[in-house]
Amino acid sequence: MHDPSARQLASPWIRLGAQLIDGIIIMVVTLPAMFLMGYFNRTITNQKLGGGMFGMIGEQLLWALAGIAIYIGINWVFLQNGQTIGKKLASIRIVRKDGSPIDAMRIITHRILPVQLAAQVPCVGSLAVLVDALLIFRDGRNTLHDDIADTKVVVVAPQQSI
Repeated sequence: MHDPSARQLASPWIRLGAQLIDGIIIMVVTLPAMFLMGYFNRTITNQKLGGGMFGMIGEQLLWALAGIAIYIGINWVFLQNGQTIGKKLASIRIVRKDGSPIDAMRIITHRILPVQLAAQVPCVGSLAVLVDALLIFRDGRNTLHDDIADTKVVVVAPQQSI
């Protein structure tokens, strides 16, 4: 048997594709809910009344937390195997840097939450998320959240698929 840490790293483009799939899934779920609950109408009204960018920050944070919870809920079964729906479709998986399996809670606390919390910081959050994503083009193909969580994303061998 070969060393599991020697598995091939996933390409940045495959990882991007998986992330886009996950993003589309969460948008399909959350955007209609936001519309039906009147969020967009309240935002437009706030802007017309001169409420500015920070006028609805509380509700924006609640929607961000709801989005994180929905993302985790949708992907919970897949997270048990180091994947999300997008990663499953792309045949890639998150593992520890030594190649060992990763616990779903570590994925949540060390990979998902740091990036999502950084994204909520007004003005600089988007820049932090962009920098995190662009770091994937380094030699080790790891993002900042990979460094935080001590993880890497590898190609799934055919017999390891769930």
